[in-house]
Order: sequence, then C-alpha cells, then structure tokens
Amino acid sequence: MVQAQVAVNVSGSNVSVQTGGSNGSMASNTTATLGPDVEMEGVAVINEEVFIDGVKVPHGKTSYFSKKSGKSYTIRWGKNGNIAVQEK
Repeated sequence: MVQAQVAVNVSGSNVSVQTGGSNGSMASNTTATLGPDVEMEGVAVINEEVFIDGVKVPHGKTSYFSKKSGKSYTIRWGKNGNIAVQEK
C-alpha cells in the first residue's frame, strides 16, 4: 500500500491532494490569490506561472538562478500548461 498527502494552506487559500489505498485519489482546490506578505521557499507552479523562492519567473525563461538559495534551475515550458522545473 502506498499513501501520500500534500497540503498547502495560505491565508485564504487551500490546496489539498490525498492518494492511497483502495479509495483512489481525491483532490480539492479553493481559488484565491497570494498576498504580498507570503514568503515562499522552493519551487511552485500556480496557474501556469512559475515561482522560485517567491520570485515570479518570466514565461519562456529556460534557466533561473535564485539569489535567495544560491541554486540554479532549468525550466521547460510545455504545451497545455505543462511545466517542468529541475534543479541543476
């Protein structure tokens, strides 16, 4: 049996994904916007927009260096909103 759970809670926003067991998968999403006081670390893809350490990466940019973490990333922009981000 494999189980996984991901939850993101930001004041006014809630995304929850649960998978496991014989129950199949369940996902829920509440639409909201992120306020200016939200601090983000790592990579987030929200509504076909890429954020790395809280900085919005311009659409079409294929590499990004984060001043905050000192890490470099490769970004592949696919069709239909498919976006892949990988640390170099």
